[in-house]
Amino acid sequence: MKRYETKDIRNVVFVAHGGAGKTSLAEAFLYDARAVTRLGVPGTDASNFDYEPEEVKHHATLQTSIGYVEWQKKKINILDTPGDQNFLVDTKITMQVAADAVVVVVSCPDGVQVVTDKVWQLSDELGLPRAIFVNKMDRERADFDTCVADIKKSLSEKASPIQLPIGKEGAFEGIMDLLSLKAFRFVEEGTVMQSYDLPSGLAETARKAREKLIEDIASSDDVLLEKYLGTGELSDEEIQRGLAKAFLSGGLIPVLCGSAGRNIGMQPLMDLIANTFPAPDQRPARPGVDDKGHAIERSARDEQPFAGRVFKTIGADIGKISLVRVLSGKLTADSNVVNSSKDHAERAGALYALIGKKRETVSEVAAGDIIGLAKLKVTKTGDTLCDEKSFFRRPDLDLPQPVIKYAVQPKSKGDEDKLGAKLHDIQDEDIALRVERDRTSKEILLCGMGQSHIEVTVEKLRRLGIEVTLALPKIPYLETIKGRVQNVEGKHKKQTGGKGQFGVCYLHLEPLARGTGFEFVDAIVGGAIPRQFLPAVEKGIRDRMTKGVIAGYPVTDVKVTVIDGKYHDVDSDSRSFEIAGSKGFQAAFKSAKPLLLEPVMEVEITCPEEYMGDIMGDINSRRGRVLGMESKGKNQVIKAHIPMSETLKYSADLRSMTGGRGSFSLAFSHYDELPSHLADKVIAEAKLQEEED
Repeated sequence: MKRYETKDIRNVVFVAHGGAGKTSLAEAFLYDARAVTRLGVPGTDASNFDYEPEEVKHHATLQTSIGYVEWQKKKINILDTPGDQNFLVDTKITMQVAADAVVVVVSCPDGVQVVTDKVWQLSDELGLPRAIFVNKMDRERADFDTCVADIKKSLSEKASPIQLPIGKEGAFEGIMDLLSLKAFRFVEEGTVMQSYDLPSGLAETARKAREKLIEDIASSDDVLLEKYLGTGELSDEEIQRGLAKAFLSGGLIPVLCGSAGRNIGMQPLMDLIANTFPAPDQRPARPGVDDKGHAIERSARDEQPFAGRVFKTIGADIGKISLVRVLSGKLTADSNVVNSSKDHAERAGALYALIGKKRETVSEVAAGDIIGLAKLKVTKTGDTLCDEKSFFRRPDLDLPQPVIKYAVQPKSKGDEDKLGAKLHDIQDEDIALRVERDRTSKEILLCGMGQSHIEVTVEKLRRLGIEVTLALPKIPYLETIKGRVQNVEGKHKKQTGGKGQFGVCYLHLEPLARGTGFEFVDAIVGGAIPRQFLPAVEKGIRDRMTKGVIAGYPVTDVKVTVIDGKYHDVDSDSRSFEIAGSKGFQAAFKSAKPLLLEPVMEVEITCPEEYMGDIMGDINSRRGRVLGMESKGKNQVIKAHIPMSETLKYSADLRSMTGGRGSFSLAFSHYDELPSHLADKVIAEAKLQEEED
């Protein structure tokens, strides 16, 4: 592949709700630009973008994939992203790190869907210019006017069609360009675009639509608006320049239409990207810090020192490949660079231009381009790479917390170590996935962004040769007390012939403030217990606390005072007093009004206002407490405290309540007392499990 200058590069992310056809659009780009010899079909082995077995099985994009085409002497880097809510972290990172502009794909029969709305809001937050492609114009119920009205209502009033369709549903056959007032049909499998005069029955509609478009373009620029109001017209050059300026500022969002599946309408969209979308050097500089922590910026210019950021890690036959957006400077093959996120030297060996899993080596890339680097030793998604002589580091990625957890274990007992290694490999490629080990239950927890996320991970493990079982994780309850007891005896006495075992201690036990932990007080006087045995008493108590007393959960927030004891000159030893301390603590704990504490999560729920009533009622039914509410754009945000046990299946429940329009985040807040009727149930289950074991 040849080297492209920064001014000739376009980094475009395709986003949409799953099933809207963005991958079909990406495949058609490759075919029409002659980057591939046949039109790829998503959901099959013939796809260039959805090539992972799980993507073929689910007929869905589950990870960001990249391709590129040359069009009008411009290199268009195509970033095809997931449209399923479970995998939107990948989409978010790609938009944040790699993209300079966005093509939002909307299915005409379906209109604006849940994920479309989410990625639109994200584009707003990132300040990315957007165009909208109304897809599936050839399908039943495809009505362009209805869809545009929905776009204006749901996304932005600034959406303005620059094309109109010719024909409807099964009779859809081409488009009318409102700028040139020409009609276009697409022949030879859509790869050739032929122009002809506007159909007589549609000419007047097109002219009126063009007038509205010119008004929208003029309204985004004071100079153009003044001329348009004065003369009633603009030159073709002024229109093109005004469109580009309005697009970059967000003052106008062009709407195009077509059918990616039938390869109708691709070339005009590629023309728009090549001629109107920004080059990397037209986007704002990226802020970061130098090696002293001082704020600095890097721009997409070759003369600046090299800096890049990894936005995706993918598996390949040569090992892991890191997809890097070059933020500044040039990068040449076999360069020495520094991973500034980990302060570790790396070697950028071969540089790969990628189309899906196919790759081609290049010798050098310019600022703003996207490239694949293989065999980096420590580099992960989100890391910054920089010139070894000019330190630069971007802020860490802001990743959402997982919303669902499952305990995972291999079906074959010999696969424990293998499971850990494979999960580590999957995590490298899927940064939204978390693997944790619960300190209390010792369970391996698989944490993800939804049910599908977990299920796809299990499918990947199966492909890698490991069958696993999933179970809801055990709730990490804690045990504590709310009463006080005094002078409780802990005694260990054992005679077996010869030297025996003997130790006695007397304990006071009282509760501490929530979150305090444990306090051990030595109040022994007169040598009732020799000094060398007191650490053993404390050790016995601490060991018992880790195992629990009433239900097998760790004990917390207690104060133990050792006030007296007995010993024997021959039979007493550390082990005897360790056991005595454990027994005394158990006896005291059972008499001190024991109770269970449950973890309580802080939940932040974002949803449209019409679902507020249902969600508030549901929070109450989960023993939750609403902390407050606030508006966020078109949505409402509810903050609440909900017990962890009531949130294990909340992802699916919220999706059901809101038709997929709600989202939430979870974070641990505090421990609170578990109601007695629920505590009795937990204790009974623990005793039953103990008997079975």
